[in-house]
Amino acid sequence: MARRLVLPLLAVALVAAAAPAGAGARGTACAGTRAHRTVPAIRSFDVRHGSIRVFATQLKQDARWVVSYASFRRKVDCMLRADVLPWRARGRPNVVAFNEDVGLATLATGSRGAAARRIVARPGAYAPCRGQGFPCRTVALLTSLGDAYRRALDYYRAHLPGLGDVSGVFVAGTDTYARGWMATFSALARRYGLYILGSSDQAPFRETRDPAAIAALRDPDLPRPRSVFVATSPHVYNEVFLWGPRDVRRSGPPMLRNVVASNRKVPLTDIENALGLTPGPASGPAAVANLRPYRVPGSRARLGFATSLPAFQFGVLAPGADPCSNTAVYYMRCLSRLGANVVVQDEANPGPWANERATGIWQPLDWMGSTWRSVADPGVRFDYNVTPMLVGNLGDLVFDGQSAITQRGLRRGRGCHYIGDARFDPADGDPASEAGYAGAKTQFLALAPWVTRDAPRAALRATAKRLAPASGDRLENDYVETALAADLTFPPDPRRRGCVGAGGR
Repeated sequence: MARRLVLPLLAVALVAAAAPAGAGARGTACAGTRAHRTVPAIRSFDVRHGSIRVFATQLKQDARWVVSYASFRRKVDCMLRADVLPWRARGRPNVVAFNEDVGLATLATGSRGAAARRIVARPGAYAPCRGQGFPCRTVALLTSLGDAYRRALDYYRAHLPGLGDVSGVFVAGTDTYARGWMATFSALARRYGLYILGSSDQAPFRETRDPAAIAALRDPDLPRPRSVFVATSPHVYNEVFLWGPRDVRRSGPPMLRNVVASNRKVPLTDIENALGLTPGPASGPAAVANLRPYRVPGSRARLGFATSLPAFQFGVLAPGADPCSNTAVYYMRCLSRLGANVVVQDEANPGPWANERATGIWQPLDWMGSTWRSVADPGVRFDYNVTPMLVGNLGDLVFDGQSAITQRGLRRGRGCHYIGDARFDPADGDPASEAGYAGAKTQFLALAPWVTRDAPRAALRATAKRLAPASGDRLENDYVETALAADLTFPPDPRRRGCVGAGGR
């Protein structure tokens, strides 16, 4: 049972991001770096003093981007060049939000990840799993990564008492994470004068010149380095990092010097608990510090981070109770109490979008309890929610969704909705508790399209099956890659045009 539960989150490690610091893709053609089904950036601009421009990137995973550090650097740089730089605001802050777990795929970079990449690239062709569904291919991915990092795992077992049997693979990849996605995001934030955020499952780390550590942890594809980045704890956190355009500290690992904010996910999902991840603090001063919003310089924006599950945690708070007394239960109410006016909800949502969740609720309807509720619930005071979604198949797994930006008080127009949410449908299993989430909502400022236009749920489910891993259909793994770009003004303007993109109309 435990083995089955650990697989989905680890599989997201295989294809989303990995890159070192560098000059970027300057002078390098970006042809061929976009997904087959790419939608140009969906834009909603309203330039005002004190506003920020945000970009919610919907990245489609592809094994090609982790063949080498350079291939991922090129992918991210070219995505910025296509969806961000042409629309970058002048004289105001620009915040680029990538999805949850974007850093995990660093583990599959280079020769160590070759076996995993082959399974991801052609799941139907992987002979040992032909005719089998989940979790056959994911078990193969897990096994190949454990074998690839055997030397690093042996080192950490000797130096970090309490290293988890499953979470240890994330600890083993610490040097790769640091040189890969973290160094890339850090360098591109500086290069382009942006704030860039994303998350990964990893341990805290430092830099060392110890010869034994270098021998055990270095990337075998690279020349022997003068130093490596070594984990300082066996604890693995799902942690989101926000890099700024300038360094804010003079010492420490170079890829951390321009990190201006971070947040450790709490509560964790059942899968993350089974993986042996450690939740962020749920009470006391540490919990408050973990949720404290980041005030973007030169603006009125105060960013609060809610990585997936925490964005659904409103809880039922007794009168006069402190919402920060237990952030695992009252996460969103605590975030509001601390003054956040923008929720950044980075997402890696496992499971077909056009289907039911494990709870039996139609997934796009259930999702309204986070992205939309953030700006509709009178018990919190957020002005905006920014949700970038990860899409793409990983072995036996599907990651899908519709990126969205929502705004409190937006009233103009007829509204729009996620696919399959046009009406409340108890005959299809919609519980009474979800009735308020159905129908057109004017609070959607921008909404990414899905693979098809909205349709009856039966037709949407049929499309989801065609998209699934090893389906053999021409639609297999053909998800939408795009980005949403919007100015967030303070206070929000209720007269703005909403539903730009109208992905669920």
